[in-house]
Amino acid sequence: MAEQLFQITNTVALIAWLPLLFMPGNRFVTERLCRQFVPAALALIYVGVIATKMLAGGPPPGDLGTISGLRQAFSDDLVFAAAWIHYLAFDMVVGSLIAREAVHYRIPWPLRSLSLVCTFLLGPAGYLFYLGLRLRWRTAPDATPLAEFGS
Repeated sequence: MAEQLFQITNTVALIAWLPLLFMPGNRFVTERLCRQFVPAALALIYVGVIATKMLAGGPPPGDLGTISGLRQAFSDDLVFAAAWIHYLAFDMVVGSLIAREAVHYRIPWPLRSLSLVCTFLLGPAGYLFYLGLRLRWRTAPDATPLAEFGS
């Protein structure tokens, strides 16, 4: 079951990232699909897996505040899949914000797309790359900070 969950959620995330990559100026894609709908669906799956594991066996064994404790918890394939779903959901939210803001700042499509691909594959490294791009294009007219989109 863990492998199937992993494959399904990866596929859903990949399919949702494609319109984000190719239509970053589309408000439905950035504000609804990739910032709300798909991350919410992934979050529901995540919560379901975690709740199921907690009801079946209580809290995870080991101390989650240590590497060895995390290694022990993640040795369960279902817990590991849930952790991956956690990454998929949050990376997509960050990607949707990057896409929307990059269009606003008029960052060229190849660079904007590269930052989105890096965010999908490498999470924080893609975000850091985007921040570097934003430094160069921060003087866009009517520039609005990331936190204010959709407010």
